Formats: sequence, C-alpha cells, structure tokens
Amino acid sequence: MIHSKYKWQLETADEKAMEQVAQALQCTLPMAELYARRKVTTAGQLDKFLHPDKYEAYDPFLLAEMELAVTRIKQAIDAGEQILVFGDYDADGVTSVTVLLKALRKLGAEAEFYIPNRFTEGYGPNKAAFTQAKDAGVGLLITVDNGIAALDVMAHAKEIGLDVIVTDHHEAKETMPEAVAVIHPRHPETNYPFPDLAGVGVAYKLAHALLGEEPTELLDLVAIGTVADLVSLTDENRLFVQKGLRILRDNPNIGVAALAKLASSKLSEATEETIGFTIAPRLNAVGRLGPADPAADLLLTEDPEEAVFLAEEIDEANKERQAIVTQITEEAIAMIEAEFLGDGNEVFVLGKAGWNPGVVGIVASRLVDRYARPVIVLGIDDVTGIAKGSGRSIEAFHLYKALDANHELLTAFGGHPMAAGMTLNVADIPALRANLAKRARETLAPEDFVSVLRVEEAIPVESVTLEFIGQLNKLAPFGTDNPKPVFALEGVKLDGTKRIGADKTHLKTAITSESGAVLDAVGFGTGELVEKISPMARVDIIGELSINEWNNMRKPQLRIVDLKIGHWQLFDVRSRGEWEKLLQAGGTSDKVFICFQQATRDALLAANPALICAQVKTATDFADELVTKDVIFADMPEDVAVLEAIVAKTQAQRIYLHVASANGNAIASMPSRQHFAQFYAVLKKHQPFPLQQNMARLCKQFSWTSEQVDFMSRVFFDLNFATMEDGVVQLNDVQEKRNLEDSQVYKVREYRMAMEQKLLYSNYNELYAWIEKLMNSKGNSILEEIVQ
Repeated sequence: MIHSKYKWQLETADEKAMEQVAQALQCTLPMAELYARRKVTTAGQLDKFLHPDKYEAYDPFLLAEMELAVTRIKQAIDAGEQILVFGDYDADGVTSVTVLLKALRKLGAEAEFYIPNRFTEGYGPNKAAFTQAKDAGVGLLITVDNGIAALDVMAHAKEIGLDVIVTDHHEAKETMPEAVAVIHPRHPETNYPFPDLAGVGVAYKLAHALLGEEPTELLDLVAIGTVADLVSLTDENRLFVQKGLRILRDNPNIGVAALAKLASSKLSEATEETIGFTIAPRLNAVGRLGPADPAADLLLTEDPEEAVFLAEEIDEANKERQAIVTQITEEAIAMIEAEFLGDGNEVFVLGKAGWNPGVVGIVASRLVDRYARPVIVLGIDDVTGIAKGSGRSIEAFHLYKALDANHELLTAFGGHPMAAGMTLNVADIPALRANLAKRARETLAPEDFVSVLRVEEAIPVESVTLEFIGQLNKLAPFGTDNPKPVFALEGVKLDGTKRIGADKTHLKTAITSESGAVLDAVGFGTGELVEKISPMARVDIIGELSINEWNNMRKPQLRIVDLKIGHWQLFDVRSRGEWEKLLQAGGTSDKVFICFQQATRDALLAANPALICAQVKTATDFADELVTKDVIFADMPEDVAVLEAIVAKTQAQRIYLHVASANGNAIASMPSRQHFAQFYAVLKKHQPFPLQQNMARLCKQFSWTSEQVDFMSRVFFDLNFATMEDGVVQLNDVQEKRNLEDSQVYKVREYRMAMEQKLLYSNYNELYAWIEKLMNSKGNSILEEIVQ
C-alpha cells in the first residue's frame, strides 16, 4: 500500500452537454470536456483560444483613470520633467519597470527607475524613497506592481508635492490611495472586462495608452512577468503569453537571450515552462539576495557585452539562492517536526535569525506542498528585533484577509489570497501565530488541509498516442486557471522500475495494461518509491503527458505527479542481494524485523543497531506497539501459525519475506521408510542398545546423521515402539500395528518440511496467493494448505 500525496478530484461532465460542445467545436468528446472545463464552449471562444493573431488586447482606456494618467505623463514629457518608475524586486516587478520605461523613453521622456531594496526598505513605496526622489528633482513618480495599499506613503507624497500615478494589481484596501491616477484592473469604477492582469500587464496597458498602439515587441517581457506572477492564464493574459512566447522564440529581448543561453535553454523552443523554471527564477534571484537593479538593467540594455556580464551575475546569484533555499528548508522542516505538529498549529509561522528574507517565500511554498497548510516563514534581525518574510497559503485560506484582520500586529504587509509579504516585530510573532491558527480552526474543515489535485479524467494506456498529446498541447500555455491536464491511469502494472539520475532520486518505469499496451513514465524526485512498489502491485497513477524526443524517435511519456497502491504488497527478499538492499535501507519506526531465533536477532542488531527487531516465539509475543506498516520476516518460524497470526494482526501495508536465519535453519530431509526399517532391525538385533555409545558406528554404517538417528528414535518413542533409559534403547512388545504418520513427532517434521518448502522454494506468485489468503482469512487458520 502506498498513500497518495494529494486528494485526487476526478472531474466529471454531463455527457449530453459535452456531446453538444463537441458538435459545436467540431472535436472529439474527450477534447470537448477539456475545452469546456476551460470555459470554451462555442466556436468563437475556441477561435480566440487557439488563434491569438486574430485578436487584439482590450482598449486600455476602459481602465478607470487611464485618461488622467496619460494626460499627466504627457504633460511631464512635454515639460521635460524627470519621471521615476518605482518598481518591485520580483520578475513581475522588473518586467513592469522595463515595459513602462521603454515606452516612456520611446516618447522622449527623461525617465529612470527605482527598485526598493528588499532588506533595507521592504516591499512597496516608502516615505524616505519618495522624499529622496522629490529632493532629486523628480516631478512625477509612477509605481508599477505596487502602491495600491500604501495609503500613508501616498498621503506623504501629496504633502511634499510629489505627483504619483499608481499602477498595481495587488489586493486593494477599501480606500483608494491619494494619487493623480490609480490604474488597477479591479478599481471600483473600472469598466475593464478582465480583472486578473499581472503588474506587467497593467504597465503594458499604460504603455499602450501612451503610445496610441500596442508595443507588441515588448510582449515577451509581458509574458515573462505574467507567467512568473502566477496570475490567471485566461482571456487577455492568455493572449499576452501566446503572443509573447512567439516573440521569445523568434526575436527575444537581448538580456533574456543572454540569460537563457547561460542556462542552456533553447529559446527557439520556449514554452511557459521555460519562463517558469528557467527565466523567472533567475530574474527573481538577484532581488532575493540584494538589490534587484541588475535584473532591470539586463532587460533594459541594448549592449550584447553588458547583457552577457549581467546574465552571468544573475546566474551566479541564482546558484547561491538555490543553496540558501535548501539549507533554510531543511532547518524549517526540523523546526516543524520538533515544535509545530499537532493541534494549535493549523498555520505554521516560523522564524529564525539568519534566515534570508529574500528566499523565504520559496521555502514557504515548499512547506505548503509538504504539509498542506498555510505557512509564513520569517527572517529575524536580532539587532533591530524586526522579522521580515513571506507567506504561502492553501486554497481554502485567504491569506491576505487573514493578515488584514491582524494588521495591528504588522508593520507592513501586502499580497494576494495565496501569497503575501509582511514585516513585524519579533515580539508579535506568537500573537500572529495564535491568531492565524484560531482563524484557520474557525473557518477550515479537516479536508481543507489535504492538498487537492484536479484530475481531468481516467484514461486507458491504449489511448495515449502522439496524436492525442498533440491535441492536448493546443491547450497551452498552461498556468493558473488553465492547468496542464493531469490524467489518471488506474490499476496498471509497472515494469522495469528503477532509480535514475546522478543522485538516483528520480524514477523511471514502463506502465503496462492488461492488453499489453506500454507507456514510458518518469517521476522526478520520487526515486524512494522504487523500493516500495512490488512486482504484483496494481498501481493508480496520475500524471502529465508529453512527447519524449530522443535520437529522432518520438514517444509518448507520462510525468508522474502522484501514485497510490490501495492494497498490501509482498516483497521477496530471499535472495542475498535483495536482503542486503533492505538492510542497507536501514531502520525506521515503520519497519519491524520479526526474528524467530535469537541468533538472527543478534546478527541483525550487530550489523545495524538502529533496526527494530522483535524476537517472537508465539503469536502472543508480538505486542500491539509493534503493529507497523512494514513487517519483515527475517527467519523461519517453528510454527507457521505464528507467522499467520502476525500477518492477520498487523494487516501490514508491506510484507517482506526473507525466512533464512543468520546461521541457516533448514531442517534435514525426512528419513525414508527403509531407514526406519533398518534402524528398527538394528535395535531388535542388539537390544538393549546403548544409543550414544554406538552413534558414530551407526551413522558410518548407514550414512545417516546423528540428527536423523535422534529423530527416528523419537518417532519410535512417540509410537511406543521403544523406550530409553539412561541412554539405552529397549524395544517394547507391541501387538498393535501403527503407521509412522500416527506419530506426532513425525507429523511435526512433515509439517515443518512442507512449511519450509512453501516459504523457501515457492515462486513469488505462489507466495503472494498464499499470503493474500492469510490477509483475508480474518483469523481462520489455513494451515492445512501448507501440507497439501
């Protein structure tokens, strides 16, 4: 048994409705379902979804106060006023700066940019920076990707006579900031048809309005910021990203091209994943470790040599960022496991001196993925007593509203329902933790703490073809509200499962169906599952489909997202190699080694003291506290009933059969009837017969072992054929004829041999079928099957 990481939510659709959609879109029923879930149900919607070149962006003047903004900016340009674009330090922020600044300079504006330092200034506008700008002669300041919640700073700007235009897309307060104009897609007075623009999208709309036409040559930057900020990839955002990816492939920004080349990424084949996994993390990296100016400089430069220099600086920062994230994540997990599991910790609020506030958002995301609950991670400055950090949330918990309800504890904060940044005094961390946990208890149900993964549908292996995947790729670019389709393959078997990668942390396998269809699959970061999947396992898998191209061969491939096995599993570790692998894996609280012989237990603990080994003679020796997920039978029981009882009692998820003790425990073969007759004849001829005195001569004459002689003697004693006193055997006068099988000693030996034959020499399928019956026996003995 393997439990899934996520709660799988299989999408369902009304068949008749989908047939109508399929007819309207002239597509297959499965594709109709995929389109319908993306709110594409008419021919016109499909045309816009698939053919971005036919459509233009919305009129920017539909945004409230756009006219005011354009008028004031053109006045500044005409008057030669100094304009400052006030940005943010993430990928959305630096692309926003670049897009607007390029448009302003195209119009002849005297314009520069300013990005606050994450560590010394924090997120968004601040009074000191605005005062400095005013003192430096700035006549007009335009915020991009920030400013909507900075009411006090905007009031300060008004006091010092600095005109400000706010462009933002973050959560707004009930009151709009005092400014010349506020451009926001959710402005209460807006008529704009699409509310989910990224910060760079809003900046692009302003650039469009200023220039009088779309600056489509900048759409590669708009695509980068939009994908990086995880906004809804629907409607106008989809249009931006579709067109932007084409520019990224054909004629990209010079700085982006230098950065991609350094990362060994082919922009000619760029997708949204190129942005999400290659470009955006690097643009974000510099602002996470220090000033973000190099990222904006990279996107603004027209000098190829400068682009290479800046790209190298940014790539080095990304490598450093990766190492820091790994270290903080490990420390945070250790802190959670030691202090914050259990009731009262529905929201993790973690902080530590020395944690870099610039990367804690990434750490928070990883912790949410691991623990399925809201997480805030803070870097603490022991000198100032200030904590700065980021939070990430789960779908059911609106993080921004939760923080807003605790605004009195926060020096500053801002963000979205699923992500936020904040600053607070260290002394207020416990109160924030308690308040957020209380809010979570009051508003969330237990099922909200299980990450949900939406699955498009269950499909057979046979249906996964190159043609089908080609149809799926038409749904790209994928992202928020248009996720890459995840499909389920149910009850399949895996063949050739193995670890791959330099550090063997990934999994490669072949998914096979009853009909013999085969689909290659890979699971990144799931290498530990290789040892947990048995040959007979029926596996349910969910994953994303793609085309793997290698040596001019194109084959369908599934990237495993999650898997589960809903039944117990048997692992045959009777061979030395498999047994040594199991021992090398070490011991955990989930594994109990069952030893029926003291020598076996001693040998195991000598080899690895960390193993949990239980010596068992009878079923009652197996204590309740030893009930576990993995039961390993290390050696041979005296009575298989004990093994049977343990199997029935534990209902273990995984059973490992080794059944060979440290010093070997296979019993000798059964003496033949001729051997019994020969031994009886010797006793009758030489009685009374001193057994031990004659043992060596007896064994040599008949090629017996002392154990065989001892066994035959005990059978005769059991049948009352003979008795022994002081080591001397004397035959009895027995009139009644008795068979060897009447002896309990003989039966036990026969039973033991059959049991060993079953456990040591049966093939895997036979063992599985036998233990399957044990698992389902509900305590009813099936010992008779052993000796059949």
